[in-house]
Amino acid sequence: MPRERFRPTLTTGPARARYDCAPAPRPYPWDALDPARYPDALVEAARRSWTENAFNEYCTFVALGQMLQALGEAQAPLDLWRMASRFLEEEVVHVDLCTRIAVRLGGLWERDFDPASLPVPLDPSLTARQRATELVVRICCVGEAFSLPMLAGAMRSAAHPLTRAVLTTIVEDEALHGRFGFLYLEHLAADLGAAERDRLGRAASETLASYAPLWQRLTSHVVDGVTREGFLLAHVRELGWLESTEYRALALATLDRAVRGPLGNLGIRVTLP
Repeated sequence: MPRERFRPTLTTGPARARYDCAPAPRPYPWDALDPARYPDALVEAARRSWTENAFNEYCTFVALGQMLQALGEAQAPLDLWRMASRFLEEEVVHVDLCTRIAVRLGGLWERDFDPASLPVPLDPSLTARQRATELVVRICCVGEAFSLPMLAGAMRSAAHPLTRAVLTTIVEDEALHGRFGFLYLEHLAADLGAAERDRLGRAASETLASYAPLWQRLTSHVVDGVTREGFLLAHVRELGWLESTEYRALALATLDRAVRGPLGNLGIRVTLP
């Protein structure tokens, strides 16, 4: 399948009018973010970062759609299914907010992707329940459970009213995404045999390993509030980043506290990368 350019769009018809009228959870001071305040190289890096943020939210939207279909095929309890169905709309809002920041900084970074790579690959021999459970573990118990504390750290670090407002919305919305995964597993706990728990542990470990480069490649050198690249740390925080050393420390703590520990309590052993 040919690669596509990541380009979130809106229509110009009635659907757009309804979309624009939807109440925002808080005011977003778009005009307060002035790219001219920052060095060009830092603005370019921020454009790329916020484009990646938007793309990651888009990927989560696609994965959650796959998970919802699997939950339906597995006849998941209606209350859990309804809870998870809310997540899709929230992810759309997050794509929009991150995209708008990138546009405010000069436009989306040119980001290509393979649409066929977005769905989570699953063993076709699995039962409907096994497919649903694996997706819940990979997407919610690992992906969303890990990302929430990291986003919360970036939110606390954000020193600009716009980046803080956007990150606050994402953190508040996603608080239930990871929690849903463990509610689902607790519902199934009595039916999960040792072999299935081992299989889910391997799936969780594999997913977690894919995130390891996020903190393994980080280096940091800040002297007198200036990064090794010559940027003011204050500017880095305003544009929505967590300082590298802080990010790495938070990531390593989050692995155990938000993913490995809770899954271990359910008999699902996760190997840390």
